[in-house]
Amino acid sequence: MWHFPNFFHRVAQLVTITMYVSVVWLSTSCNAADHSVTTPHTIDPSAKFSPPQFTPNEVLVKFKAGVSPERIASILNDARADVITELQQGRLYHVRMLGDRSVESVITRLTSYGEVEYAEPNYRHEMQK
Repeated sequence: MWHFPNFFHRVAQLVTITMYVSVVWLSTSCNAADHSVTTPHTIDPSAKFSPPQFTPNEVLVKFKAGVSPERIASILNDARADVITELQQGRLYHVRMLGDRSVESVITRLTSYGEVEYAEPNYRHEMQK
C-alpha cells in the first residue's frame, strides 16, 4: 500500500535533485565562445584544496514531518537560534545563532532532539572559473 505523503515527498526530492544536477551539468558543459564544444578539465596537482567553508553563526535545520510549528519554535528558542528563512513548507529552517557559541555546538544541541531530521552548517558554494 502506498503512503502518499511520503511518496509525494520523495518525488519532490527527486525532481529537486534532478533540477540541481541539470543546472550544474549545463553550467559546466558549455564553452562561452562555442556552446557546442566542451573543454576538458584538468586538475592542477599544485593547487591547494581547502575544506568547505560555511557562513559563521548560521545553520540549516530540517525537522521531521508532523512536528508542530509550536514545537519547532520551542526547539529553536531553546537552541537560541533566530529564524532567517523558512523553507520546504515549514520543515527546513535557515537560522542565525544568538550568542557566541560555535556552529558545531549548536548542531550538537539541535540534533539531540528527536524531532530534528538533520542540522548542518550553512556551507558556502563557489563556482570555479
